[in-house]
Amino acid sequence: MSELLTLRIVEDDERIREMLTAVFMATPDLKLLGAHDSVEDAEAVQNDASPTVMLMDVNLPGADGIEGEAAGARWPGTQFVMYTVNDTDDKVFEALKAGANGYLLKNSRPDQIVEGVREVARGGSPMSMSVARRVVRHFKPSRAAMHPLSEALSEREFAVLEQLAQGLLYKEIAQRLSITEGAVKQHIHHIYGKLHVSNRTEAVNRYFGR
Repeated sequence: MSELLTLRIVEDDERIREMLTAVFMATPDLKLLGAHDSVEDAEAVQNDASPTVMLMDVNLPGADGIEGEAAGARWPGTQFVMYTVNDTDDKVFEALKAGANGYLLKNSRPDQIVEGVREVARGGSPMSMSVARRVVRHFKPSRAAMHPLSEALSEREFAVLEQLAQGLLYKEIAQRLSITEGAVKQHIHHIYGKLHVSNRTEAVNRYFGR
């Protein structure tokens, strides 16, 4: 028989808190120890063993979820999963730096939330897809950053040069990058000057390292 996972919820939205309570109460391998509307309310519980997992909203009245998570000494050994509508870079990385073990968005299905709790208890780091993509994008260098010409050209100029190398016309480049055809021509003028070339063929050859 698998070990029973214990859980506390910290969520100030009553409707969401009640929904989560119902979901976890109906999950046989989870034991809900309490549902709280603030970090302070959760911390006020006396003589309570640390739950396996704390599912905590980021935006809370009083101490927010990130502050509550950073004060995790109150619950030694507890795994924190942040639960929020907010997947902006600053909030994601604030939470992860404070020690979050997972980050789920409130548009996650109930079964995804339950599986996220189980996963973090197993030592994993559950993340909603859009959050995981932000984390990967943060640590993965762009193609421009890895290219030998990245230091010579601006990000937009490099993007234009990439399209030139694919054989696109000025009009097609403008549509692809959502800029005007005049802006494309201006970027190409700057590219030629910076690369010390005089035409498209020479610029494309430089892109391919010829």
